[in-house]
Amino acid sequence: MEKKFLSRQYLESMSTADLISLADDYGIDIPDNLNRRFIIGELLEIAEELEQEKNQDEDVLLTEEPDDEKIAELPKTYNDTKIYAMLRNPAWVYVFWDIKESEVRKINTEKASISLRAFFFSDKYTEKPEESFDIQLTTEDRERTFLLPAGKKFFTVSLVYSSSRESPSPLATTQRIEIPQESEQIKNTQPGKNFEMSPLVRLSGMQGLLHDHYVNHRQSFSI
Repeated sequence: MEKKFLSRQYLESMSTADLISLADDYGIDIPDNLNRRFIIGELLEIAEELEQEKNQDEDVLLTEEPDDEKIAELPKTYNDTKIYAMLRNPAWVYVFWDIKESEVRKINTEKASISLRAFFFSDKYTEKPEESFDIQLTTEDRERTFLLPAGKKFFTVSLVYSSSRESPSPLATTQRIEIPQESEQIKNTQPGKNFEMSPLVRLSGMQGLLHDHYVNHRQSFSI
């Protein structure tokens, strides 16, 4: 049965028999010869509880996660020139960036080019890089993953603008990032040679890994 909004005025206009019938619809047990004022009070109390539950349900609906179809897509650009780098592991780095619309127009108008320039450093504070290399980009590119050279300790990545009129200049640069280094014990070992191995390294399965690597790729270690 559909529950109607109950008010004191509406209930007082009903006969006692109708009040008892309505109370029964709401699951209220009415003792015999109960004064109609108490019946009306019980009905008003249950009406108030139902109204509170209704309001709570509406609040829940308002705070629910929106449907996937209604979720707005992230903008392709935030109209700001910034670049970030994240290590996927000690060998691979993921780089993503954004470029201001005005700078994109300038690049396209002047037929200039942009690239990623990775710089590698021996420590955290050295200003002069030991090595660098470039990766050519288009103005549509917004991300790139590339392999890091072996044996490097720190690196930065710059988004570089180049044109025939101007010298190459960085548009944005990441912070200097440390590359995790392998254990010196593992670094100085070679497959096929016996060496002292700590119980923890032995437990990791490194001995078997080195043996399998030597068996399958021994030509790589020949002189």
